[in-house]
Amino acid sequence: MVYSKLVSALVAVAAILFVSFFVRDWFVLHQCGAVQSCLDSTSDYQNISKFTVTSIATLLAMLIGHRKVTRRDRFFLQSAFAMILCADFCFKILYNYFGTAETRENFITIGIGFFFVAQMIFIYRHTRTSNVDWSFPWIYCVPLAAVLAMAFLAYFKVLESFMLMAIIAYAPTLFCSLFVACKVPKQGLFPEKNASMIMLGMICFTCCDILTGLSLLTGVDHSLREILAVVSNNFIWLFYVPAIVILALSGYRRSV
Repeated sequence: MVYSKLVSALVAVAAILFVSFFVRDWFVLHQCGAVQSCLDSTSDYQNISKFTVTSIATLLAMLIGHRKVTRRDRFFLQSAFAMILCADFCFKILYNYFGTAETRENFITIGIGFFFVAQMIFIYRHTRTSNVDWSFPWIYCVPLAAVLAMAFLAYFKVLESFMLMAIIAYAPTLFCSLFVACKVPKQGLFPEKNASMIMLGMICFTCCDILTGLSLLTGVDHSLREILAVVSNNFIWLFYVPAIVILALSGYRRSV
């Protein structure tokens, strides 16, 4: 047996929820079209079930225990998933049930901040070449430079939208994370199957975040931009669920 019965059961529950909310997303889109107010009022099931899937993926990471690749790797992975859970809490719970017209953008910005930290942790995890490697990843210079650039632009009031600054700083961080993940199979620290899962998980994560960027487009109801945003939003979790589940499972040392 590759995974325990509990882990397999959790993956199965996540898969069932994924199919249910994916179908529901398209049914609601068919009913509402691109009218955001209608979409918001009929998306309670999707919001809760999606956050539940993120919680299941986080639980999978927390249940690694003695099946870890290494103790340090388990710590990095669990820390990253704690950030992912906080990010999705901002996006799916705070944004939809506690947000107002004035605060919703703040919740998005905070959520992106949590994802930024998660990707920084993933970068550190995926650049290790040995279990005693504590070196500073040179690629950290890219996201740190992006953050400094955004701080500079904010100071001189070139950009005043914190959400836009968060997105601009997060984008290069995401692609740095993808770059190092694709090199993991050559690093030699992770078993071959785990390394392949890390690479596949981050490819899915990147596709998901590109669609997230498209979904943040705004426009007049029924305009081309609005339709593109809504359709992109419906495809986000098609990539996001495999991304977080695969990354969580990449921390388990497989028995076969």
